[in-house]
Amino acid sequence: MDFKKFLDNHIRLLSEGDVGALVESDYHDDAVMILMLGDKGQVISGKDALKVQFDMYLKNIYRGFISLQKLVTFEDSICLEARINTSGGEANVWDALYMKNGKIFRHYSGMM
Repeated sequence: MDFKKFLDNHIRLLSEGDVGALVESDYHDDAVMILMLGDKGQVISGKDALKVQFDMYLKNIYRGFISLQKLVTFEDSICLEARINTSGGEANVWDALYMKNGKIFRHYSGMM
């Protein structure tokens, strides 16, 4: 799998703001996102819940991609650090993606 191409498409879909297209294109039917935010973090399971989460994220937090800081890929995994614009200014984020059949199966994410 061409992980760089996958990430470029993922970033494009985020910028377009189409939550349905993003989740349907990039996430496995049984996907789970683990967010390392707040005191306890959050676990989001399934495409419907991911759509709700991304809708909130795009409306309230995400304002655009700035740059990829680090990228490591290995067989079925992508790990990255990036800089993004948010409603509160610029922020560093990290994501670890475990892929299954060309889609995200487990998505671990946090903000630094």
